[in-house]
Formats: sequence, structure tokens, C-alpha cells
Amino acid sequence: MSVAMPTSKELLQILTFGKGKGYYKLNSLVSSGNAKLPSTTCTFNMSPATLCPSLNMGLCKAYNHNGTHICYAKKAETAMTPEVLPYRMKQMDFWKNVTAEEFAGQFLAINSLKKLPWTKLRFNESGDFHSQKCLNKAEKIAMYLNRFGIKTYCYTHRSDLNFSNIRHLIVSGSNFQKDGIPNTFCIVKDVKLEKPKGWSVCKGDCKVCEMCSIRGKKIVVKMH
Repeated sequence: MSVAMPTSKELLQILTFGKGKGYYKLNSLVSSGNAKLPSTTCTFNMSPATLCPSLNMGLCKAYNHNGTHICYAKKAETAMTPEVLPYRMKQMDFWKNVTAEEFAGQFLAINSLKKLPWTKLRFNESGDFHSQKCLNKAEKIAMYLNRFGIKTYCYTHRSDLNFSNIRHLIVSGSNFQKDGIPNTFCIVKDVKLEKPKGWSVCKGDCKVCEMCSIRGKKIVVKMH
């Protein structure tokens, strides 16, 4: 009598001692979607907005007309939502102590156990790349995930880094363009007056739009 071989999901359940996704530390540090993102997009932050490298280096352009900072991620790290900052601190600690191979391996294992798998990974709802080494690690993760049909994308203000060898990570430069960055995402006060010819306008809802995860897009978003 032939014995049915276990499926990949069943095999992972065995290898994780029946704990499934909970076996992997990354599982408690990622989210599926948000108010704007679909549940098939996974999000992970390299740092909280409070410790954002771009903000601390003066590279962030998220300011309104009177000089007040309008970082949406930083607004979430307040006393009104006391759980957000500690959570993002845990994400940063994990990120700084994990290799690209370990991150990708845990991500793919978790994803294979999900009922509704992720098709995209977005880095940094808050924070930004800490260094060139950090960028290179994200690129390697994107390379691994791309082999499984998963797109990896992000936005960055780190105009000081070298993106010339980035091939798999889809990067949107926030208010800047540079070699190796296929997309540009600019904040404007008046879309009608400031939108360059041929550029697209952000719809404000990633559930009905995929522009930021498609190479070669130039997008403006109205300051709000």
C-alpha cells in the first residue's frame, strides 16, 4: 500500500514541532496590509520613525510650508498608541541581528504556512536604511524572494547611498532621483501646478494601485 507524501505545508508543520508560523521570530514582527495596503502585502520596518536615519541626518523632505514635520509614521509613535514604538524597536533589533538568508528563509517558511500568501514585501512604513550594508542586505533579500514570485519594494530618503548595484529591490526615491533607483515619489502642495508632465498621481490606496511596486514609475502625492 502506497503512503501519501506530506505536502510542503504539512512538512513545515512537522519541522516546526507543530508550532507553525509561531516557530519563527519574524512572524510576530511582520504585518499583513494596513488601511491602505492589501493583506497580500507584508510590511516590515528597519527602525521606528523616532530613530529614522534620514530624519536624523536631515535628508527627510516630509515638511509642510511652515517647516512642521509631517511624517505619518512618527505621528503613530505617540502616547495615543503606546504599543507602536516598542514594536518597531523590536523590529529594528531583529533586523540588525539577522542575515539576509535568515530573514528570507523565515519569510518564505511563514508565507508557505499562510492561508492567503503574501505577494509583496514592503520595507519601512517607518524608518529607513541605516547604512550601505543595510541597503545591500535588503537587495539580497529581494533577490531571494523574487525567485518565488514575491516583489520587494520601499521608499527612501537616503540619497547619500550607492544604489548602482540594486537590481531586485524596487526603490522609490522620496523627492530625489539617482542611478539605480527606478522610481521617484514626490510630495507636492498643489498637484495641478507642480506635477511634471508624464508623471502619475498617487491614488492614496494601494489596494487599487500597484504603481510603487512597478519599475519606472514617477509619482506625485499631495501633501496631507
